[in-house]
Amino acid sequence: MEIFKTITRLYKDRDYLTRKRAYHLFIFNVVTFLLGFSSNFFLWFVKGEFLRIGFTMMALGSLISLILLLKKKYELALYLILFISICSVSIGWFFGIPNEGSDVGNKNFVLAIFIMIFLYFSDFKMTLFISGYCFFLILVDELYLGKEHNAVYIADRIGLFLMFTVISILAVRTLHGSVQEKNELIQEIHHRVRNNLQVLSGLLEIHSGSDKGNLQIILSDFQDRILAISEVHNYLYKSENYFEIDFAEVIEKITVNLLNKLGKQTIQIENETPQTFIRIENAIPCAIIFSELLSNSLKHAFPTEQGAIEISFKKEGNIYSLKVADNGLGIRDSKVWLKPNTAGFTLIQILTKQIRGNFRILTESGSQSILEFNS
Repeated sequence: MEIFKTITRLYKDRDYLTRKRAYHLFIFNVVTFLLGFSSNFFLWFVKGEFLRIGFTMMALGSLISLILLLKKKYELALYLILFISICSVSIGWFFGIPNEGSDVGNKNFVLAIFIMIFLYFSDFKMTLFISGYCFFLILVDELYLGKEHNAVYIADRIGLFLMFTVISILAVRTLHGSVQEKNELIQEIHHRVRNNLQVLSGLLEIHSGSDKGNLQIILSDFQDRILAISEVHNYLYKSENYFEIDFAEVIEKITVNLLNKLGKQTIQIENETPQTFIRIENAIPCAIIFSELLSNSLKHAFPTEQGAIEISFKKEGNIYSLKVADNGLGIRDSKVWLKPNTAGFTLIQILTKQIRGNFRILTESGSQSILEFNS
């Protein structure tokens, strides 16, 4: 219907939750107004009476709330309907609903609806306050207005009311928690995208100073580093944990990618990495560093197509340790990464500082690169 689309258009500049609540409040007001009007009409048709206090107050309040909603005054419309619902339940409790026979069940339904209104449209503290007020109404009803209700009935009524209230609050809190988690996740994703773009920007800046005559090599190295980042996000995409990843899987994927791309399947890879979880903010720098170290060994360590590379990543206490060791030619200067003259070692230096880690190279029996950082 066009009127419902109008509400959506009116609140298109508000946040998602407010838009949905405004739309649902509009529907609630329409239904409540029609219910109040039809209830009074039915009562007049059957008994010749034309006034039910609670229904009449809710109908009038809903009509005013509808007008306020159409004037883009959502908060005022909401507060009005919450206030009117308190007044209508209170007045109807003492003067509107009979307190005998099966009609007592109607009062229980009223309280259930009353609590659900506040659960959806208000906050947790207000709902607790209203739940306490409903409990007070039940006590007044049984101890002051009650007629022939025995102790068992009273205990059952209070117990069932408390059970309904607790379950309803827990259910709605769970739903609200899911919404909050989604909002936090969206913010986290934006944060990660921004960080990744900054990393890519930094990579481009590093490569801009390289020898332009080796353009094919530069592009290939740049691609390797992007793929290392993508493997971390590929794991997150398949996982239900958005904040930590099993870095052993990332190492395995990067290793397979580099072996296939460089055609180094004859190099023996000994991967001694157990399942080790790492925070995402450390995972991407660590993945790029690992890709860089493994790529260097595969490209430069072996004059022939034979050799072995040992990989390990583990956590001992609060310290993560990444090791890439080969039995190849080795590196002449183990301090070369401190004053790097290549894009690869420059990148390792920058990322090591980013995660506040320690990096060193050992040159005994080949080369051994070790990265350590605190969790």
